[in-house]
Amino acid sequence: MPPRQYLLLTLSDHRSATLELDRNGGAPGTYTRFLNIDGRWAVHGSQHAPLLVWDPAYADLANAAAARATAARQRPVVVLSRGDSGWEEGREIQVFIEAFESALLGHTAHSAAKARRLRTEADKLEAFSLIVRQASAAMDHEPFASVRLAAGKALLAKFGGGSITSAFAWLAGKAGSAALASVLSGEVELAGPLSTKEVADAVALAREADRLQGAQGS
Repeated sequence: MPPRQYLLLTLSDHRSATLELDRNGGAPGTYTRFLNIDGRWAVHGSQHAPLLVWDPAYADLANAAAARATAARQRPVVVLSRGDSGWEEGREIQVFIEAFESALLGHTAHSAAKARRLRTEADKLEAFSLIVRQASAAMDHEPFASVRLAAGKALLAKFGGGSITSAFAWLAGKAGSAALASVLSGEVELAGPLSTKEVADAVALAREADRLQGAQGS
């Protein structure tokens, strides 16, 4: 039996990026971000911040909510239909009620300390992902040496030091997993050129490299 369908809200530019991903061979809808009860755009919901949903029978209410969100955020918000067999109401998703109206208007602010921590982790996640992608694409010695030199300079300027090895290790470890989880849950948004899928793929590359290295050393 196919999963039950719900209506969710997403930014129009998020939808466009997802359609572009689909055309280029990505899994349809895998990294689409939807509005959660904290007013943030998340790939998936959690018990702390489930995604807001409407029953398809109430499409008029979902469209009206999208219009209010569009007006408040000054960015086009649209309605999409999605279903997932793993969704459970009250956990991954939450049916919209009046109490969640504020989520349409904007996001719940983090404390200054938490916002700084999340921003730093997201910046590292993206910078390290970029290096891992470049290193993985450099098949020959000379291109790899160029990437290694450029990576060292970039990491020194931005974070005070680092290398390709440390970038792989960070992404493959707990810190990388936590940073990616924060992005997927909508706690923080990426600020650079990489898409969510590209970052997630880089983390997967780093984990696979770590696994292979461990297997060779055993």
